[in-house]
Amino acid sequence: MLFAIENCAIRFSPRIFRRCFSRNFDVQPTDAREFVLQPSHNTTSVRRENEKCLKIAILGAPNVGKSTLVNQLIKRSVCATSSKVHTTQAKADAIYSEGNTQLIFMDTPGMVSTNVSKRYKLTTSFRRDPKNSLQTADIVGLVQDSHNVFSRHKIDPDIQGLLEKVEDKIPMILILNKVDKLKKKNTLLHLVTVLTKAKTSLKFTDVFMISALNGDGVDDLRTYLLDSAKSQGWCYEGHMYSNQTCEEIIQQTVRAKLLDNLPQELPYNMQVKLEHFDPGPDDSISVLVSIICPNKRICGMVVKHTERLKNIAVIAEQELQHAFRTLVKLKINVQSAK
Repeated sequence: MLFAIENCAIRFSPRIFRRCFSRNFDVQPTDAREFVLQPSHNTTSVRRENEKCLKIAILGAPNVGKSTLVNQLIKRSVCATSSKVHTTQAKADAIYSEGNTQLIFMDTPGMVSTNVSKRYKLTTSFRRDPKNSLQTADIVGLVQDSHNVFSRHKIDPDIQGLLEKVEDKIPMILILNKVDKLKKKNTLLHLVTVLTKAKTSLKFTDVFMISALNGDGVDDLRTYLLDSAKSQGWCYEGHMYSNQTCEEIIQQTVRAKLLDNLPQELPYNMQVKLEHFDPGPDDSISVLVSIICPNKRICGMVVKHTERLKNIAVIAEQELQHAFRTLVKLKINVQSAK
């Protein structure tokens, strides 16, 4: 049986740093634990000749595919994704650098109303972070689920109200996601007309039809954003791909797989803790994660799902390998908080 390693130092190596978060870049970090940018780190633009940068706020209702899209755009799985709502709990920057241009995607929680936030006791980030992303954004990408017959013809009222306040200040593009699920493609033309031609429509400069899941149309969107970049200094060094810590990426990835594979509301009542992070001599990474259940009863229920836990570990390993670009060996330990 796996055991929890309390107060274990998480070790990082410069070699892993270079392999996972560097693109032909000679990195010699002063602190080997700066695997990804620490949240407290004050990012400052380092101006180079002909540098361009674009900060994109990705907004949308819950479960429209924002994080999946961001991962496709930067070609790394640094944002946690699942089929359940409220997977993304706080704003995170995902960074893509190509040539002299840097794109910074601000992935945000699905916008919720005040009533929903109170009813489900959601953290303040669900209301705060979408608003905060607009304060620094150069452009807004509004993601709409084109497959949801109940909501696709109308932009969420909270998002509508938020964007109406800035539509004369910040350019906005409409991104229709999940188009691969539509059987009748003329539905898209009707949807575009409804969302862009009505009296209450927001002022979109462009419309993109994509499938974040299989990547259709994502390259065109990325190229558009690269071409739209402004002449300004980069906010992050070229080897950075996220402003999340390594610990946060691992924890959020495992949590997302719990949401996908455990029944009903069980995953929402659990905590995920990174106990051990050990880079191997072959550049592989060994990770031990604890799933902390609120009580012994729930702990027993989770332990019974042996095959599901194995599946969670395998899927999480695959996503972390795509994020860190190296072999990841993940072990999961289940324990009770009481």
